[in-house]
Amino acid sequence: MTDLFEPLPESAGTRRKENTRTKLVRASLDVFVEKGVDGATVDDLVRAAGFTRGAFYSNFSTKEEVFAALFASVTEEMLTIADSSVEKAVEGAHGDEDAQMMVAVFEGIRPFGRQWYLLYSDAVARSLRDETMRAELAVQRERLRDRIGKMLTTRMGENGSRLLLPAEDLAQLLVGVFVDLMVREQMDGRDVTELAATTILGTLHAFVEPGDA
Repeated sequence: MTDLFEPLPESAGTRRKENTRTKLVRASLDVFVEKGVDGATVDDLVRAAGFTRGAFYSNFSTKEEVFAALFASVTEEMLTIADSSVEKAVEGAHGDEDAQMMVAVFEGIRPFGRQWYLLYSDAVARSLRDETMRAELAVQRERLRDRIGKMLTTRMGENGSRLLLPAEDLAQLLVGVFVDLMVREQMDGRDVTELAATTILGTLHAFVEPGDA
């Protein structure tokens, strides 16, 4: 499994509680990916982090709180990966830069597709039954949508293209495309490199009017 989080640096004693919390959250990734929120137990989480139940309850009240913190951390990592992918794509872009930018975002998050989708689908399922989780998921979905929307708006301003629907709506559509592509790759065991390029290109061409149109 590809590591999503970088190793934590050694912490000073004054930050011990903060790092204990962070380690509990990061160690929960594999537990929640493999067992889901319903299947995971507090004992599973403390065992993965190498802590005691006392350490757990001094930082969290429930496993659901850990899951919400994990989902927020994973979303932040995905945003960082997306930003880095766009920078590299723009530097070496030739031709259809808008499509290359969004393909680069997908390729950047793709190695973590299984982890992210399992967490995302679990969050969606829990949100349909739990108002608190629904609010947490909404915040993270909006963060991802808004960041991609900002990328699109910035590029449109630079090349004079025009979006044929609001940036946040196109961004949400692209997130849906990313999710579908990751599911196909995991479920079908297929390489979606070519499919990703053509699908993302087709989506952008349908909803973006070139600057010289």
